[in-house]
Amino acid sequence: MQTTASFTQQDGLFIDANLHQFIEQQLCNKITIETQDVYQALATLVDEFGCTCRKTKHQENDILDVNTLLNAYQHKSHPHCHVDAQTTAAVLDEYCCQVPAIIVVALMDTLSGTHCNEPSAHKLYHRAAQLTGCPCVHGEQTANASAA
Repeated sequence: MQTTASFTQQDGLFIDANLHQFIEQQLCNKITIETQDVYQALATLVDEFGCTCRKTKHQENDILDVNTLLNAYQHKSHPHCHVDAQTTAAVLDEYCCQVPAIIVVALMDTLSGTHCNEPSAHKLYHRAAQLTGCPCVHGEQTANASAA
């Protein structure tokens, strides 16, 4: 894969430098989680959900680029992506392959408190919440909490 972007290696993953800066300066400053813990959570999510999300991907060249991803969170909107669609060049795995975008979005949603109700993503969002100690922000979970 050829790229002009600069990356930093974190917990076996390659993180786009702009995303890394955003995570450190924006997300980790707002909550009580260390940057290293964020990357450990991301690596765990990629290990646990990456294969399943990649296996069901049906849109070959559908890529969520880092600028679109960061713009959404800077403007407090949600970067809509589907469990079985996009990958992102913002995070590469240990083989320099793009990871499924929903994994990055689920973690960033969890850290930023951005609610999502993407069908079929509840397990991923629930696991992101467990790994970070943040509340689950998936619509199914928040709906259940409201009903209680």
